[in-house]
Amino acid sequence: MNEMSYADFIYIADLIGVAVFATAGALAAQGKQLDILGVVVLAIVTALGGGTIRDITLDIHPVVWVADTSYLWTAIISAVVAFFVCRYIQYPRRTLLVLDAMGLALFAVLGAEKALGLGLPPIIVVMMAVITGCAGGMIRDILTGQIPLILQRDGELYATCALAGSVFFVVFQSYIPGQPVALISMVIIFVLRMAAMFADLRLPEFIVAGHKLEKLDKDKK
Repeated sequence: MNEMSYADFIYIADLIGVAVFATAGALAAQGKQLDILGVVVLAIVTALGGGTIRDITLDIHPVVWVADTSYLWTAIISAVVAFFVCRYIQYPRRTLLVLDAMGLALFAVLGAEKALGLGLPPIIVVMMAVITGCAGGMIRDILTGQIPLILQRDGELYATCALAGSVFFVVFQSYIPGQPVALISMVIIFVLRMAAMFADLRLPEFIVAGHKLEKLDKDKK
């Protein structure tokens, strides 16, 4: 695969990620009594928030959606379509979580790819991947009055999935260059997120030795 075709793959995947996250942002407006403008704004910050924070952090100007308005239009169109479709079709909450997992997988790897292309150290590449994948969803949850998934102890793994996939991408991109390593990394993130959702996987909880009363109280409840 030549460089141009890989660049095309990254660009298309980026637009798909925007569409998926924008749709997830629009679906999150359910029950929040938002009009179509509010839904579009929520979708835009969900789809473009992570990439914007990444670009500002890395001092990339203009930010991605200013440099290429296709990202902004993709988010707007996806939000409007979701707004009207959801008026006639009911969807389970799992739909939002699956779309969110898809967006997380796409954006985390694409964030890593962008940071790696700037020649940044591996630890910064991984941090930018997690920020790109998680920040938009955090902003969405805050705006809709929810505790962000990344902060929920009782929720499924979230940032950990992005971390695992981005670490794989950084470690193996020298051995499996181009599109395959990106696809494998995306699959790792998505599969981990799905496994966490359906198998109730969690990270170990911090408990200080000798202070188990709080845990015992929770178990009694």
